[in-house]
Amino acid sequence: MIQTAVGKIGAPDCAENAPDTANQNASSTPTGLGSAAPLVSHTFRQTLDRLGVEDYILQERVILIHAPGTRFPTTKLDLLAVTPFGVFVVMTMQLRGLVAPGPDAETLGVINEEGEAMLHTSPLRRQAAAVRCLRSLLLPHACPVENLAVAATLACALHPLLPESILEADELYHYLRLRTIRFFSNRQRHVSVASVVHAIKSRLDLRPNAVDEHRARMIDQRPR
Repeated sequence: MIQTAVGKIGAPDCAENAPDTANQNASSTPTGLGSAAPLVSHTFRQTLDRLGVEDYILQERVILIHAPGTRFPTTKLDLLAVTPFGVFVVMTMQLRGLVAPGPDAETLGVINEEGEAMLHTSPLRRQAAAVRCLRSLLLPHACPVENLAVAATLACALHPLLPESILEADELYHYLRLRTIRFFSNRQRHVSVASVVHAIKSRLDLRPNAVDEHRARMIDQRPR
């Protein structure tokens, strides 16, 4: 069984963050901070084991170079899962309160525990650049790439009309089970996990100062 977690690279936001609007506070930050990413990674690992998947790689908190040479070339990925039936780019959500569809596809509406309403950029929007990059990179490998957000706290209640790829941790088994059935029912060949990991590694920034540089760019990007 192949199970690997790279160094836990912690950095807020990612390269396609649209500005969050309305009142926000530390308790409603929708990124993988603290122990959230390891907890979701553990749930992902348990789910794959339950499905009988033995060959997979889980990488936590990595910096992907999705747009080299541009002003904002990197994206922070909370969790990257490489499996025989595809790659999953996972953001951990620590929103607290009721999370519902926003006024458009790129926005979530949140009513926090104090009853305050606010808007947040959808995690699917936040990871869009990374997903596009990986889909292009892995096209020769015939490897599907999916965008996924998992609630990392019990205080996060998800509205039933949210996209199916925004889900609670206990929904992960059903979600991945259906993805497994869909992939293999189409008689697709198993994804070569080792080959895909090698291809992705060519676009990861593994330098010791990569996190600090990424964080600095994200701070500069925010409205002043």
